[in-house]
Parts: sequence; C-alpha cells; structure tokens
Amino acid sequence: MPTHRLVRKVAAVLDRFFVSLQGTRLGVAVSGGPDSVALLSALMVLAPQRGFSLFVLHLNHGLRQEADEEEHRVEMLCRQWQLPCIVERLVPSSKRKGIESWARTERYRFFRMVRDQYRLNAVAVAHTLDDQAETVLFRLLRGSARRGLAGIPAMREGWIIRPLLDCTRQEIMAYLAAQALPFATDASNLDTRYARNKIRHLLLPLLEKEFSPQIRRHLVALANIFREEENWLEDLAEAARVRVQDPPLTLSLARLSTEPEALRPRILRRWLEQTVQVHDLAFPHLESLRVLCAGHRQGSIDLPGGCYVRREGNHLRLEMKGERAASLQSQTRYCYRLAPGQKIMIEEGGWQVAMTPPFEWKDSLERACSSDLWQALFDAEAITGTLFVRNFQLGDRIRPLGMQGHKKVQDVFVDAKVPLACRRVLPLVVIDTAIAWVPGCVRGEAAKITGTTRRACQVTVIPLPEK
Repeated sequence: MPTHRLVRKVAAVLDRFFVSLQGTRLGVAVSGGPDSVALLSALMVLAPQRGFSLFVLHLNHGLRQEADEEEHRVEMLCRQWQLPCIVERLVPSSKRKGIESWARTERYRFFRMVRDQYRLNAVAVAHTLDDQAETVLFRLLRGSARRGLAGIPAMREGWIIRPLLDCTRQEIMAYLAAQALPFATDASNLDTRYARNKIRHLLLPLLEKEFSPQIRRHLVALANIFREEENWLEDLAEAARVRVQDPPLTLSLARLSTEPEALRPRILRRWLEQTVQVHDLAFPHLESLRVLCAGHRQGSIDLPGGCYVRREGNHLRLEMKGERAASLQSQTRYCYRLAPGQKIMIEEGGWQVAMTPPFEWKDSLERACSSDLWQALFDAEAITGTLFVRNFQLGDRIRPLGMQGHKKVQDVFVDAKVPLACRRVLPLVVIDTAIAWVPGCVRGEAAKITGTTRRACQVTVIPLPEK
C-alpha cells in the first residue's frame, strides 16, 4: 500500500534535520488532540523503516475538566501501540492572569526534563501550517516587527522539531479519517473570547472568502521569507557585535557608528542577549538605547532582568545589580592558535591540548566516532581556516554532528551536566567562527571525517596535573 502523503511530508522534514535516524531516541508531545495523534501515527509508520525509537510525552496542566480523560486516552493509545508514555500532572496557580504563559513555560520545562532523563535526541511537537498562518496574522495585528512575523521555527534550540509545519489541518483530518484514528477535541478551542480562536474561526475564514482563498499559504510564505532574511540579518548583527563589543561588558560607540544604521538596533539587542541573556527587550528599550547612543540623553537605562546600561564617554557600559556582573568581569578569557603537530598548555584553565600532524586516513566512518569524548578526529583538508582553542563565551552555538540545526553550547553543558566552574575554562576547538568540538560533550559538523577524507588530524584534550 502506498505511503500516505502526510507520512511522506513528515519523513522529508526528518531527513532535513537528521543525517541518519538510526538509533535516534525521539520524544513526541501528544495531547490527545488530532494534530498530535496524527504526528504520532506518522512517526510510528516511519520508526521501523528508519531505525529510531519513540517516547510519548504528555503533560496534564489540570486546567480543564477534560484533562484527566485526555490523559487516560493518551495512555490507552500508548498501551495499544506498545509505546513508553511519560506523564506529568500539574497543579495550576489560582491566579488566572498569565495562565497561558505559565502553561507554555511548564510545557517546555517538562520537555527538557524528559529529554535529559531519557537521553532523547529531539522532541517533536505538532504545530501545523494553519498554526503558522494564525501565529503570523496574530502577530501582525499586534504590530510585531520582522522577528515576530518570521513565525514558528521548524526547529528550536537544536532539539525541538515541528514535522507538521508543512501540513494543513485539512490534511491531518483526512489522514485521521483514513486511518480511523480516535482523538480528543478541546472545547476551549471554539471559544471566540480568545483572540487566537477569533482569528481561527472568524477572521481567517472571512479573509479566505472575501479576499484570497490562499491567505493561509500566503501568510506561511511570508513567514518563510522573513525567517530566511531574519537568519541572515542576525548573522550580520552577530558578526558586528563581535567587532564593536569590548568584552566582557562594554560596547564601543565609535565602532558601532561605522555599522549600517538599520543594523544597529539588532547589534545592541544581541549585545544584551549574548552578554547577560536579556530576552525581554521591547521597542521602547531599544529606542531609549538609540537615543543614549546618539548623546540626546544622559543617565542610565533600566532593562529587564535587573540590569542597566549607562554611557561613559564613547562607550556603553552594561551593569547588573548583584554579583552577576562581577562574575562576568572576573571570568578568565583565553584564545590560542593550534596547528598540526603542536601541543599547547592552557594555564588559565588547567588543560593540555595536542594536535597530531596530518596522517593518511584509511579507516571506516564508524572508527571516526571515538568512544573517548576527549579525543576528536578532523578532516585535515577541510580545515581551510584558522583553528584555535578558546574558552566559552555567552551566545556560543554548535551544529552537533548529524544535525541540521545549531544548539547553544550553554545547553550542551546542561545536557552533559558540566560543573559551572568547569564551563568557564573548558577549551572549545574552533575553526574560524564555527565551534567544531566541545571536548567531553559533543562533536560538531565542522571538518568532520567523511567518505572522501584522505588525511586526518587528531586533537586530544587532557587536564594538566595539579601543582
């Protein structure tokens, strides 16, 4: 029997994210509703073919009377399909204000906890093409800028994936009917007192009828274009941030003024996000910073998270209340070039890093994946730029071996349970601007051994003996 179109779409997304699915441990967030049941069913079809295993995640927020019944439905489905089911029940706050934000925060906390506990490679969630269209329209009505109009990403943080983003709700319902699959219906999704439901049931149907039958796909196409442009602009802003920032907490206004004016607000935002992880910046904050940069106001600007920015001559200085800024200022920083055949001693962190001269590579790809997390092999001919060793900086990202997206090195440390004191001094192997290896944790895609590799180098990291 030919594979259903929805299953083929899910397979195409997985192939985009994973070089190989063999041995992958994939979590699936299942609420019991139509979207998540369809996603789980499609993955069930693909799992034996691609060699990955599934784990069902269900979070009972306790917000509706039907929540316990939906939990029971998911558990019954997992027993029927012989799948492991991880369930957590929450007791919601009596305060109803901000309940949606609370539910979302708890949901991703649960995903992260299960990912760590069960060593999952990724967690799949069931957002659809219709969800994407509704999100873009909702943000457009709220006055969001380009960043918000980029919509829901197909991958988040390198481990949350959305295989149904190319599937419409109509396709999902047709698939469920064809497979005779049961699902739960959330009555609150029909309540038009909520803005998103009003968009779904009133505004979008009106736009389809009176203006464009393809409005949903037009909105999704808009999001895709904005996301591509947003990624490009963010790369430009990050490169500029490195040029204008004087680590750890100062930014040069002279160098900022040489950057394109349209890029400067992004540079300022990335400076704050990457330096002290401030993520709740709004337009008024950035506008105040622009005025401060131009010299049209004096004093300091308070920002979310208990930090503030003040101007000192031709520099902006970031300060925080409490001890966090002192910790950032006192952090040891180092950076050393590493060449084939060289051994370096990193006294600041207490490490020895050695790189062999290039040698002929005749082994299999399996042999390239060493079980020793403190050794890594590199394709000598793929190292076209400068290879150096430096310690962690806020905002560092790595593209893990076998993955299409990037992951924060901070999350890599959390996953590997690296002690906080070690994170600050652990040597990272970097090729130009790409982090190629986090020793003891994860190998990156940069300069990996492939079927065409002819010459290789091995890098070894060992701690220096205590004095």
